[in-house]
Amino acid sequence: MSSSYTCLFRVLFLIIFLKLLFLLVLYWHSYDGVSRIHRRPQVNIFDELLVDRRKVPSLKQRLEWIREEMPSFPLEELLARENMRLPSVDCGPAPDMMNIDFHNTYWQKATNGNLTYYLFAAYYDERETVPEAPLVRLLAMINQHEDDSFQYPEIFCQFWFDGRAKPVIIPVSEHKVMWPFGHSPRRYYPTFLSCPLTEGRHKWGVPKMVSLVAKKCDMARNLLRVVYETDESAKAVPKKTTSSLSTSPKFVVCVKAMDFPYEDKSWRLIEWLELMRLLGAHKVVLYDAQMHQNMTRVVKDYLVTSPGFVELRPMSLGRGEPHARPHFHHYAMMADSFNRILNEIIPYNDCFYRNMYKYDYVGVFDIDEVIMPLGNRTTWPELVKLARVVPDYESRTPPNCTEWVSFCFRNVYYPRYPERPKVYRNLSSSFYMLQHVERVRQHCNREDAAKCLHDTRFAIGLHNHFTLFHTEQSACAAKSVPIEFAQMQHYREPDLESQLLDPIVDASIWRFQPHLQARVEDRFRRLGFLPSDQQLAETLEQRRRRDELQLKNAVVKA
Repeated sequence: MSSSYTCLFRVLFLIIFLKLLFLLVLYWHSYDGVSRIHRRPQVNIFDELLVDRRKVPSLKQRLEWIREEMPSFPLEELLARENMRLPSVDCGPAPDMMNIDFHNTYWQKATNGNLTYYLFAAYYDERETVPEAPLVRLLAMINQHEDDSFQYPEIFCQFWFDGRAKPVIIPVSEHKVMWPFGHSPRRYYPTFLSCPLTEGRHKWGVPKMVSLVAKKCDMARNLLRVVYETDESAKAVPKKTTSSLSTSPKFVVCVKAMDFPYEDKSWRLIEWLELMRLLGAHKVVLYDAQMHQNMTRVVKDYLVTSPGFVELRPMSLGRGEPHARPHFHHYAMMADSFNRILNEIIPYNDCFYRNMYKYDYVGVFDIDEVIMPLGNRTTWPELVKLARVVPDYESRTPPNCTEWVSFCFRNVYYPRYPERPKVYRNLSSSFYMLQHVERVRQHCNREDAAKCLHDTRFAIGLHNHFTLFHTEQSACAAKSVPIEFAQMQHYREPDLESQLLDPIVDASIWRFQPHLQARVEDRFRRLGFLPSDQQLAETLEQRRRRDELQLKNAVVKA
Protein backbone atom coordinates (compact mmCIF):
# COMPACT_ATOMS: atom_id res chain seq x y z
CA MET A 1 0.00 0.00 0.00
CA SER A 2 2.76 2.38 0.93
CA SER A 3 4.54 1.58 -2.29
CA SER A 4 1.38 2.54 -4.22
CA TYR A 5 1.24 5.93 -2.48
CA THR A 6 4.91 6.42 -3.12
CA CYS A 7 4.41 5.72 -6.82
CA LEU A 8 1.42 8.08 -6.93
CA PHE A 9 3.38 10.89 -5.29
CA ARG A 10 6.16 10.43 -7.80
CA VAL A 11 3.74 10.65 -10.69
CA LEU A 12 2.11 13.83 -9.20
CA PHE A 13 5.52 15.36 -8.53
CA LEU A 14 6.57 14.66 -12.10
CA ILE A 15 3.39 16.21 -13.48
CA ILE A 16 3.80 19.32 -11.28
CA PHE A 17 7.48 19.56 -12.23
CA LEU A 18 6.65 19.37 -15.95
CA LYS A 19 3.97 22.05 -15.59
CA LEU A 20 6.35 24.32 -13.73
CA LEU A 21 9.00 23.67 -16.34
CA PHE A 22 6.51 24.52 -19.10
CA LEU A 23 5.51 27.75 -17.32
CA LEU A 24 9.16 28.61 -16.83
CA VAL A 25 9.84 28.15 -20.55
CA LEU A 26 6.87 30.39 -21.39
CA TYR A 27 8.09 32.95 -18.90
CA TRP A 28 11.58 32.77 -20.38
CA HIS A 29 10.29 33.56 -23.85
CA SER A 30 7.93 36.32 -22.74
CA TYR A 31 8.91 40.05 -22.98
CA ASP A 32 8.77 40.59 -19.24
CA GLY A 33 10.72 37.45 -18.57
CA VAL A 34 13.47 38.35 -21.00
CA SER A 35 13.60 41.89 -19.70
CA ARG A 36 13.85 40.63 -16.14
CA ILE A 37 16.60 38.17 -17.07
CA HIS A 38 18.52 41.05 -18.63
CA ARG A 39 17.66 43.27 -15.66
CA ARG A 40 15.76 45.86 -17.68
CA PRO A 41 13.64 48.19 -15.53
CA GLN A 42 9.88 48.07 -15.91
CA VAL A 43 8.52 51.05 -17.96
CA ASN A 44 5.78 53.14 -16.37
CA ILE A 45 3.54 54.93 -18.88
CA PHE A 46 3.52 58.02 -16.64
CA ASP A 47 7.29 58.28 -17.07
CA GLU A 48 6.80 58.86 -20.82
CA LEU A 49 4.47 61.88 -20.98
CA LEU A 50 4.21 63.43 -24.43
CA VAL A 51 5.55 66.84 -23.40
CA ASP A 52 8.10 69.14 -25.02
CA ARG A 53 11.53 67.83 -24.03
CA ARG A 54 13.60 70.07 -26.29
CA LYS A 55 16.58 71.86 -24.79
CA VAL A 56 16.25 75.47 -23.73
CA PRO A 57 17.24 77.60 -26.77
CA SER A 58 20.53 79.44 -26.69
CA LEU A 59 20.71 83.16 -26.03
CA LYS A 60 21.69 83.70 -29.67
CA GLN A 61 18.52 81.95 -30.85
CA ARG A 62 16.35 83.86 -28.39
CA LEU A 63 17.84 87.18 -29.52
CA GLU A 64 16.98 86.31 -33.12
CA TRP A 65 13.37 85.62 -32.09
CA ILE A 66 13.22 88.84 -30.07
CA ARG A 67 14.47 90.77 -33.10
CA GLU A 68 11.46 89.42 -35.04
CA GLU A 69 9.07 90.21 -32.19
CA MET A 70 10.46 93.72 -31.51
CA PRO A 71 12.14 94.80 -34.77
CA SER A 72 12.96 98.36 -33.66
CA PHE A 73 14.37 97.64 -30.20
CA PRO A 74 18.16 97.03 -30.40
CA LEU A 75 18.50 94.42 -27.65
CA GLU A 76 21.41 92.64 -29.38
CA GLU A 77 23.29 95.91 -29.86
CA LEU A 78 22.56 97.00 -26.29
CA LEU A 79 23.91 93.73 -24.82
CA ALA A 80 26.99 93.92 -27.05
CA ARG A 81 27.65 97.45 -25.81
CA GLU A 82 27.27 96.37 -22.18
CA ASN A 83 29.76 93.54 -22.72
CA MET A 84 32.36 96.04 -23.95
CA ARG A 85 32.39 97.61 -20.45
CA LEU A 86 32.90 101.09 -21.87
CA PRO A 87 33.62 103.92 -19.43
CA SER A 88 30.63 105.82 -18.08
CA VAL A 89 29.83 109.24 -19.52
CA ASP A 90 28.32 112.34 -17.92
CA CYS A 91 26.49 113.64 -21.00
CA GLY A 92 23.95 111.40 -22.63
CA PRO A 93 24.49 108.01 -20.99
CA ALA A 94 22.97 105.16 -22.96
CA PRO A 95 19.68 103.95 -21.50
CA ASP A 96 19.15 100.37 -20.41
CA MET A 97 16.08 98.29 -21.16
CA MET A 98 14.36 99.07 -17.86
CA ASN A 99 14.39 102.81 -18.64
CA ILE A 100 12.64 102.54 -22.02
CA ASP A 101 9.11 103.94 -22.31
CA PHE A 102 7.58 101.29 -24.54
CA HIS A 103 4.27 102.19 -26.14
CA ASN A 104 1.70 99.79 -27.59
CA THR A 105 4.31 97.03 -28.02
CA TYR A 106 6.17 98.25 -31.12
CA TRP A 107 6.55 101.96 -30.33
CA GLN A 108 8.60 104.08 -27.91
CA LYS A 109 7.85 107.46 -26.41
CA ALA A 110 9.67 110.78 -26.23
CA THR A 111 8.36 114.13 -25.01
CA ASN A 112 9.42 117.71 -25.60
CA GLY A 113 7.23 120.31 -23.93
CA ASN A 114 3.69 119.84 -25.21
CA LEU A 115 4.82 117.54 -27.99
CA THR A 116 4.60 113.76 -27.70
CA TYR A 117 6.59 111.62 -30.11
CA TYR A 118 5.73 107.96 -30.60
CA LEU A 119 8.76 106.49 -32.34
CA PHE A 120 8.39 103.47 -34.63
CA ALA A 121 11.80 103.00 -36.30
CA ALA A 122 14.98 104.71 -37.52
CA TYR A 123 16.74 104.32 -40.89
CA TYR A 124 20.19 105.20 -42.22
CA ASP A 125 19.99 107.05 -45.54
CA GLU A 126 23.20 107.47 -47.54
CA ARG A 127 21.73 107.66 -51.04
CA GLU A 128 23.86 109.91 -53.22
CA THR A 129 20.75 111.54 -54.65
CA VAL A 130 19.93 112.91 -51.16
CA PRO A 131 21.85 116.21 -50.71
CA GLU A 132 21.95 116.07 -46.89
CA ALA A 133 23.08 112.42 -46.74
CA PRO A 134 24.23 110.62 -44.76
CA LEU A 135 21.46 111.06 -42.24
CA VAL A 136 19.19 109.06 -40.00
CA ARG A 137 15.43 109.40 -40.39
CA LEU A 138 13.21 108.65 -37.40
CA LEU A 139 9.67 107.56 -38.28
CA ALA A 140 7.18 108.76 -35.68
CA MET A 141 3.61 109.79 -34.88
CA ILE A 142 3.46 113.30 -33.34
CA ASN A 143 0.56 115.24 -31.88
CA GLN A 144 1.32 118.25 -34.08
CA HIS A 145 0.36 118.84 -37.68
CA GLU A 146 2.47 120.95 -40.00
CA ASP A 147 1.59 124.57 -39.42
CA ASP A 148 3.42 127.64 -40.70
CA SER A 149 2.66 129.43 -37.43
CA PHE A 150 4.18 126.66 -35.32
CA GLN A 151 7.89 126.31 -34.64
CA TYR A 152 9.08 122.90 -33.50
CA PRO A 153 11.23 123.27 -30.36
CA GLU A 154 14.82 122.11 -30.51
CA ILE A 155 15.25 118.37 -30.03
CA PHE A 156 18.29 116.10 -30.42
CA CYS A 157 19.38 112.71 -31.70
CA GLN A 158 21.87 110.78 -29.60
CA PHE A 159 23.80 108.26 -31.71
CA TRP A 160 25.77 105.28 -30.42
CA PHE A 161 28.53 103.71 -32.49
CA ASP A 162 30.54 100.54 -32.07
CA GLY A 163 33.31 100.93 -29.49
CA ARG A 164 32.49 104.56 -28.71
CA ALA A 165 31.49 105.38 -25.12
CA LYS A 166 30.15 108.88 -25.72
CA PRO A 167 27.13 109.45 -27.94
CA VAL A 168 27.34 111.71 -30.96
CA ILE A 169 24.67 114.34 -30.34
CA ILE A 170 23.11 116.12 -33.32
CA PRO A 171 20.06 118.41 -33.43
CA VAL A 172 17.07 117.34 -35.49
CA SER A 173 17.24 119.40 -38.65
CA GLU A 174 13.74 118.86 -40.03
CA HIS A 175 10.25 117.55 -39.31
CA LYS A 176 8.53 116.22 -42.46
CA VAL A 177 4.84 115.77 -41.68
CA MET A 178 3.49 113.21 -44.12
CA TRP A 179 -0.10 114.34 -44.16
CA PRO A 180 -0.73 117.56 -46.12
CA PHE A 181 -4.54 117.34 -46.04
CA GLY A 182 -5.46 119.26 -42.90
CA HIS A 183 -5.75 118.27 -39.27
CA SER A 184 -8.18 117.80 -36.39
CA PRO A 185 -7.98 117.49 -32.60
CA ARG A 186 -6.66 114.41 -30.79
CA ARG A 187 -4.72 113.22 -33.82
CA TYR A 188 -1.15 112.00 -34.17
CA TYR A 189 0.46 112.60 -37.55
CA PRO A 190 3.08 110.49 -39.33
CA THR A 191 6.33 112.43 -39.40
CA PHE A 192 9.94 111.92 -40.46
CA LEU A 193 12.61 113.52 -38.27
CA SER A 194 15.97 114.10 -39.96
CA CYS A 195 19.34 113.97 -38.19
CA PRO A 196 22.21 114.55 -40.65
CA LEU A 197 25.58 112.92 -39.98
CA THR A 198 27.71 115.24 -42.07
CA GLU A 199 30.94 113.48 -41.05
CA GLY A 200 29.36 110.11 -40.40
CA ARG A 201 30.29 108.20 -43.54
CA HIS A 202 34.02 108.86 -43.13
CA LYS A 203 34.48 109.51 -39.42
CA TRP A 204 32.11 107.30 -37.49
CA GLY A 205 30.51 104.83 -39.88
CA VAL A 206 26.92 103.74 -39.48
CA PRO A 207 25.40 104.25 -36.01
CA LYS A 208 23.98 101.19 -34.30
CA MET A 209 21.40 102.92 -32.10
CA VAL A 210 19.68 106.27 -31.76
CA SER A 211 17.60 108.05 -29.12
CA LEU A 212 15.52 111.22 -29.19
CA VAL A 213 15.94 113.66 -26.28
CA ALA A 214 14.73 117.16 -25.46
CA LYS A 215 18.11 118.20 -23.99
CA LYS A 216 21.52 117.15 -25.25
CA CYS A 217 22.77 115.41 -22.13
CA ASP A 218 19.52 113.76 -21.00
CA MET A 219 19.41 110.03 -20.40
CA ALA A 220 16.97 108.94 -23.09
CA ARG A 221 13.77 107.03 -22.42
CA ASN A 222 13.82 105.52 -25.90
CA LEU A 223 16.33 103.55 -27.96
CA LEU A 224 15.91 102.47 -31.59
CA ARG A 225 17.93 100.17 -33.81
CA VAL A 226 19.21 102.06 -36.86
CA VAL A 227 17.98 100.07 -39.86
CA TYR A 228 20.53 99.69 -42.64
CA GLU A 229 19.52 96.69 -44.74
CA THR A 230 21.58 96.34 -47.90
CA ASP A 231 21.44 93.70 -50.59
CA GLU A 232 23.32 90.75 -49.07
CA SER A 233 24.11 89.39 -52.53
CA ALA A 234 25.95 92.57 -53.50
CA LYS A 235 29.68 92.79 -52.83
CA ALA A 236 29.52 96.51 -52.16
CA VAL A 237 26.87 98.77 -50.69
CA PRO A 238 24.63 100.08 -53.48
CA LYS A 239 24.76 103.85 -53.73
CA LYS A 240 21.62 104.31 -55.85
CA THR A 241 23.00 106.95 -58.17
CA THR A 242 20.98 108.22 -61.10
CA SER A 243 23.08 106.14 -63.47
CA SER A 244 23.18 102.89 -61.51
CA LEU A 245 19.66 101.57 -62.10
CA SER A 246 20.00 97.93 -63.04
CA THR A 247 19.03 96.75 -66.51
CA SER A 248 16.70 94.21 -64.89
CA PRO A 249 15.02 96.17 -62.08
CA LYS A 250 13.84 94.49 -58.90
CA PHE A 251 10.44 95.18 -57.34
CA VAL A 252 9.09 94.99 -53.80
CA VAL A 253 5.39 95.37 -52.98
CA CYS A 254 4.37 96.98 -49.67
CA VAL A 255 0.90 96.19 -48.34
CA LYS A 256 -0.91 98.13 -45.63
CA ALA A 257 -1.91 96.55 -42.32
CA MET A 258 -3.84 93.33 -42.98
CA ASP A 259 -6.98 93.86 -40.90
CA PHE A 260 -9.33 90.99 -41.81
CA PRO A 261 -10.19 89.08 -38.61
CA TYR A 262 -13.71 88.08 -39.69
CA GLU A 263 -13.61 87.89 -43.49
CA ASP A 264 -11.74 84.98 -45.04
CA LYS A 265 -9.90 86.36 -48.07
CA SER A 266 -7.36 83.56 -48.14
CA TRP A 267 -8.33 82.39 -51.64
CA ARG A 268 -8.11 85.92 -53.01
CA LEU A 269 -4.78 86.49 -51.27
CA ILE A 270 -3.31 83.41 -52.97
CA GLU A 271 -4.46 84.51 -56.43
CA TRP A 272 -3.15 88.03 -55.83
CA LEU A 273 0.25 86.86 -54.54
CA GLU A 274 0.76 84.54 -57.49
CA LEU A 275 -0.18 87.31 -59.92
CA MET A 276 2.33 89.63 -58.21
CA ARG A 277 4.99 86.98 -58.78
CA LEU A 278 4.08 86.59 -62.46
CA LEU A 279 4.17 90.35 -63.00
CA GLY A 280 7.70 90.56 -61.60
CA ALA A 281 7.47 91.24 -57.85
CA HIS A 282 10.51 89.84 -56.05
CA LYS A 283 9.08 90.31 -52.55
CA VAL A 284 5.75 91.18 -50.92
CA VAL A 285 5.77 92.70 -47.42
CA LEU A 286 2.61 92.35 -45.32
CA TYR A 287 1.89 93.96 -41.94
CA ASP A 288 -0.10 91.87 -39.49
CA ALA A 289 -3.10 93.68 -37.99
CA GLN A 290 -5.13 90.53 -37.19
CA MET A 291 -5.95 88.26 -40.11
CA HIS A 292 -8.47 85.46 -40.45
CA GLN A 293 -6.90 82.14 -39.45
CA ASN A 294 -7.00 80.86 -43.04
CA MET A 295 -5.17 83.97 -44.26
CA THR A 296 -2.58 83.40 -41.54
CA ARG A 297 -2.22 79.80 -42.79
CA VAL A 298 -1.63 81.08 -46.33
CA VAL A 299 1.04 83.56 -45.24
CA LYS A 300 2.83 81.00 -43.06
CA ASP A 301 2.81 78.52 -45.94
CA TYR A 302 4.47 81.09 -48.22
CA LEU A 303 7.04 81.85 -45.52
CA VAL A 304 8.00 78.17 -45.52
CA THR A 305 7.71 77.31 -49.22
CA SER A 306 8.77 80.65 -50.74
CA PRO A 307 11.30 82.12 -48.30
CA GLY A 308 12.17 85.66 -49.30
CA PHE A 309 9.09 86.19 -51.44
CA VAL A 310 6.64 86.93 -48.61
CA GLU A 311 7.55 88.80 -45.43
CA LEU A 312 5.20 89.35 -42.47
CA ARG A 313 5.94 92.17 -40.05
CA PRO A 314 4.24 93.17 -36.77
CA MET A 315 2.17 96.32 -36.46
CA SER A 316 0.04 98.25 -33.94
CA LEU A 317 -1.69 101.63 -33.86
CA GLY A 318 0.62 104.52 -33.05
CA ARG A 319 -1.79 106.59 -30.97
CA GLY A 320 -1.99 103.76 -28.46
CA GLU A 321 -5.27 101.88 -28.93
CA PRO A 322 -4.65 98.49 -27.26
CA HIS A 323 -3.21 95.83 -29.49
CA ALA A 324 -5.74 93.32 -28.13
CA ARG A 325 -6.32 90.41 -30.50
CA PRO A 326 -8.43 90.38 -32.54
CA HIS A 327 -11.74 92.02 -31.73
CA PHE A 328 -10.90 95.30 -29.99
CA HIS A 329 -8.02 96.12 -32.32
CA HIS A 330 -10.27 95.68 -35.34
CA TYR A 331 -13.00 97.77 -33.72
CA ALA A 332 -10.53 100.55 -32.93
CA MET A 333 -9.36 100.66 -36.54
CA MET A 334 -12.90 100.74 -37.92
CA ALA A 335 -14.23 103.22 -35.35
CA ASP A 336 -12.17 106.12 -36.69
CA SER A 337 -11.32 105.94 -40.37
CA PHE A 338 -9.19 109.10 -40.28
CA ASN A 339 -7.05 107.69 -37.49
CA ARG A 340 -6.68 104.42 -39.43
CA ILE A 341 -5.59 106.24 -42.60
CA LEU A 342 -2.98 108.26 -40.68
CA ASN A 343 -1.55 105.04 -39.24
CA GLU A 344 -1.37 103.41 -42.68
CA ILE A 345 1.41 105.83 -43.66
CA ILE A 346 3.71 104.08 -41.16
CA PRO A 347 3.92 100.60 -42.76
CA TYR A 348 4.27 102.08 -46.27
CA ASN A 349 7.36 104.04 -45.27
CA ASP A 350 8.80 101.40 -42.98
CA CYS A 351 8.63 98.94 -45.86
CA PHE A 352 10.21 101.45 -48.24
CA TYR A 353 13.21 102.28 -46.04
CA ARG A 354 13.87 98.65 -45.11
CA ASN A 355 14.06 97.74 -48.79
CA MET A 356 15.34 100.83 -50.61
CA TYR A 357 18.91 99.47 -50.97
CA LYS A 358 17.76 96.03 -52.15
CA TYR A 359 15.12 96.91 -54.77
CA ASP A 360 14.79 99.43 -57.57
CA TYR A 361 11.05 100.08 -57.33
CA VAL A 362 8.50 99.95 -54.54
CA GLY A 363 4.77 99.51 -55.13
CA VAL A 364 2.23 100.31 -52.42
CA PHE A 365 -0.89 98.22 -53.03
CA ASP A 366 -3.87 96.59 -51.36
CA ILE A 367 -4.67 92.97 -52.18
CA ASP A 368 -7.48 94.08 -54.50
CA GLU A 369 -5.17 96.23 -56.67
CA VAL A 370 -2.98 95.28 -59.62
CA ILE A 371 -0.87 97.41 -61.95
CA MET A 372 -1.58 95.62 -65.23
CA PRO A 373 0.67 96.07 -68.30
CA LEU A 374 -1.31 96.16 -71.55
CA GLY A 375 -0.54 95.31 -75.15
CA ASN A 376 2.32 92.89 -75.75
CA ARG A 377 4.01 93.64 -72.42
CA THR A 378 3.28 91.37 -69.45
CA THR A 379 5.81 92.26 -66.74
CA TRP A 380 6.74 95.29 -64.68
CA PRO A 381 10.37 95.33 -65.89
CA GLU A 382 9.06 95.72 -69.44
CA LEU A 383 6.56 98.32 -68.24
CA VAL A 384 9.02 100.65 -66.50
CA LYS A 385 11.32 100.48 -69.50
CA LEU A 386 8.41 101.60 -71.67
CA ALA A 387 7.28 104.19 -69.11
CA ARG A 388 10.56 106.06 -69.56
CA VAL A 389 9.87 106.84 -73.21
CA VAL A 390 6.08 107.29 -73.43
CA PRO A 391 4.60 110.78 -72.91
CA ASP A 392 3.32 111.94 -69.54
CA TYR A 393 -0.49 111.92 -69.53
CA GLU A 394 -1.68 115.56 -69.50
CA SER A 395 1.99 116.64 -69.79
CA ARG A 396 2.38 117.64 -66.17
CA THR A 397 6.14 117.06 -66.06
CA PRO A 398 8.62 119.00 -68.23
CA PRO A 399 9.46 117.40 -71.59
CA ASN A 400 13.19 117.44 -70.81
CA CYS A 401 12.86 115.12 -67.78
CA THR A 402 15.10 112.07 -67.80
CA GLU A 403 14.24 110.73 -64.33
CA TRP A 404 10.94 110.57 -62.45
CA VAL A 405 10.32 109.75 -58.82
CA SER A 406 7.42 107.44 -59.75
CA PHE A 407 5.55 105.94 -62.64
CA CYS A 408 1.83 106.13 -61.87
CA PHE A 409 -1.13 104.35 -63.44
CA ARG A 410 -4.74 105.45 -63.65
CA ASN A 411 -7.34 103.57 -61.67
CA VAL A 412 -10.24 101.62 -63.20
CA TYR A 413 -12.79 99.64 -61.20
CA TYR A 414 -13.64 95.96 -61.66
CA PRO A 415 -16.87 95.55 -59.66
CA ARG A 416 -18.50 92.25 -58.69
CA TYR A 417 -21.61 92.53 -60.89
CA PRO A 418 -23.20 89.57 -59.01
CA GLU A 419 -26.35 89.59 -61.13
CA ARG A 420 -24.46 88.98 -64.36
CA PRO A 421 -23.41 85.50 -65.62
CA LYS A 422 -19.79 84.45 -65.57
CA VAL A 423 -17.82 85.54 -68.62
CA TYR A 424 -15.42 82.61 -68.37
CA ARG A 425 -17.77 79.66 -67.86
CA ASN A 426 -15.08 76.95 -67.98
CA LEU A 427 -13.20 78.41 -65.00
CA SER A 428 -14.31 77.73 -61.43
CA SER A 429 -15.56 80.46 -59.13
CA SER A 430 -12.53 79.89 -56.90
CA PHE A 431 -10.71 82.53 -58.95
CA TYR A 432 -11.73 86.10 -58.27
CA MET A 433 -9.66 88.24 -60.61
CA LEU A 434 -9.71 85.74 -63.46
CA GLN A 435 -13.51 85.62 -63.24
CA HIS A 436 -14.11 89.37 -62.81
CA VAL A 437 -13.17 90.73 -66.19
CA GLU A 438 -16.02 93.23 -66.57
CA ARG A 439 -15.05 96.75 -65.60
CA VAL A 440 -16.54 100.22 -65.65
CA ARG A 441 -16.10 101.99 -68.97
CA GLN A 442 -14.27 105.11 -67.81
CA HIS A 443 -10.88 105.30 -66.07
CA CYS A 444 -10.48 107.66 -63.14
CA ASN A 445 -8.57 110.88 -63.59
CA ARG A 446 -4.87 111.27 -62.94
CA GLU A 447 -5.12 111.96 -59.19
CA ASP A 448 -8.07 109.75 -58.25
CA ALA A 449 -6.94 106.46 -56.63
CA ALA A 450 -3.93 106.00 -58.93
CA LYS A 451 -1.13 103.70 -57.83
CA CYS A 452 2.56 103.98 -58.62
CA LEU A 453 5.89 102.23 -58.84
CA HIS A 454 8.27 104.44 -56.84
CA ASP A 455 11.96 104.72 -57.70
CA THR A 456 13.99 103.98 -54.55
CA ARG A 457 16.70 106.43 -55.63
CA PHE A 458 14.46 109.45 -55.33
CA ALA A 459 11.46 108.88 -53.03
CA ILE A 460 11.59 110.33 -49.51
CA GLY A 461 8.10 109.86 -48.06
CA LEU A 462 5.25 107.73 -49.44
CA HIS A 463 1.50 108.08 -49.35
CA ASN A 464 -0.93 105.36 -50.36
CA HIS A 465 -1.26 106.86 -53.86
CA PHE A 466 1.85 108.97 -54.51
CA THR A 467 5.14 110.29 -53.13
CA LEU A 468 4.79 113.08 -50.60
CA PHE A 469 8.47 114.09 -50.78
CA HIS A 470 11.27 113.30 -53.21
CA THR A 471 14.74 114.51 -54.17
CA GLU A 472 13.67 117.32 -56.46
CA GLN A 473 17.22 118.09 -57.60
CA SER A 474 17.65 114.59 -59.03
CA ALA A 475 14.23 113.68 -60.39
CA CYS A 476 11.01 115.17 -61.71
CA ALA A 477 7.64 114.59 -60.14
CA ALA A 478 5.68 111.43 -60.95
CA LYS A 479 4.83 110.57 -64.55
CA SER A 480 1.32 109.33 -65.32
CA VAL A 481 1.60 106.52 -67.88
CA PRO A 482 -1.17 106.68 -70.55
CA ILE A 483 -3.88 104.01 -70.25
CA GLU A 484 -3.10 102.41 -73.59
CA PHE A 485 0.11 101.05 -72.01
CA ALA A 486 -1.04 100.05 -68.51
CA GLN A 487 -3.79 100.57 -65.93
CA MET A 488 -4.39 100.08 -62.22
CA GLN A 489 -7.10 97.41 -61.93
CA HIS A 490 -9.09 97.91 -58.74
CA TYR A 491 -11.31 94.97 -57.78
CA ARG A 492 -14.04 96.71 -55.81
CA GLU A 493 -17.18 98.76 -56.27
CA PRO A 494 -16.75 102.37 -57.48
CA ASP A 495 -17.68 105.23 -55.19
CA LEU A 496 -20.33 106.42 -57.65
CA GLU A 497 -23.05 103.88 -58.45
CA SER A 498 -23.63 105.55 -61.82
CA GLN A 499 -20.25 104.17 -62.92
CA LEU A 500 -21.68 100.64 -62.69
CA LEU A 501 -23.78 101.24 -65.76
CA ASP A 502 -22.69 100.11 -69.19
CA PRO A 503 -19.75 97.82 -68.22
CA ILE A 504 -17.28 96.49 -70.77
CA VAL A 505 -15.23 93.28 -70.87
CA ASP A 506 -11.51 93.84 -70.34
CA ALA A 507 -9.86 90.44 -70.00
CA SER A 508 -6.22 91.53 -70.08
CA ILE A 509 -5.58 89.29 -67.05
CA TRP A 510 -6.42 86.19 -69.13
CA ARG A 511 -2.93 86.35 -70.63
CA PHE A 512 -1.78 84.93 -67.29
CA GLN A 513 -4.57 82.35 -66.97
CA PRO A 514 -2.71 79.04 -67.56
CA HIS A 515 0.21 79.77 -65.23
CA LEU A 516 -1.89 81.64 -62.68
CA GLN A 517 -4.56 78.94 -62.53
CA ALA A 518 -1.98 76.16 -62.13
CA ARG A 519 -0.12 77.95 -59.34
CA VAL A 520 -3.28 78.85 -57.43
CA GLU A 521 -4.74 75.35 -57.69
CA ASP A 522 -1.46 73.87 -56.50
CA ARG A 523 -1.57 76.14 -53.44
CA PHE A 524 -5.21 75.22 -52.79
CA ARG A 525 -4.27 71.54 -52.76
CA ARG A 526 -1.27 72.11 -50.54
CA LEU A 527 -3.34 73.96 -47.95
CA GLY A 528 -6.25 71.51 -48.07
CA PHE A 529 -8.71 74.09 -49.38
CA LEU A 530 -10.18 71.75 -52.00
CA PRO A 531 -13.07 69.51 -50.82
CA SER A 532 -13.02 65.70 -50.96
CA ASP A 533 -15.41 63.86 -53.30
CA GLN A 534 -17.78 63.20 -50.39
CA GLN A 535 -17.72 66.82 -49.26
CA LEU A 536 -18.32 67.94 -52.85
CA ALA A 537 -21.31 65.59 -53.17
CA GLU A 538 -22.75 66.87 -49.88
CA THR A 539 -22.27 70.46 -50.99
CA LEU A 540 -24.02 69.84 -54.30
CA GLU A 541 -26.90 68.11 -52.51
CA GLN A 542 -27.29 71.04 -50.10
CA ARG A 543 -27.23 73.44 -53.05
CA ARG A 544 -29.92 71.38 -54.84
CA ARG A 545 -32.17 71.42 -51.79
CA ARG A 546 -31.66 75.15 -51.34
CA ASP A 547 -32.57 75.79 -54.99
CA GLU A 548 -35.69 73.63 -54.69
CA LEU A 549 -36.77 75.50 -51.55
CA GLN A 550 -36.24 78.87 -53.23
CA LEU A 551 -38.27 77.70 -56.24
CA LYS A 552 -41.10 76.43 -54.00
CA ASN A 553 -41.20 79.71 -52.08
CA ALA A 554 -41.28 81.67 -55.33
CA VAL A 555 -44.23 79.56 -56.61
CA VAL A 556 -46.15 80.01 -53.35
CA LYS A 557 -45.67 83.79 -53.43
CA ALA A 558 -46.79 83.90 -57.06
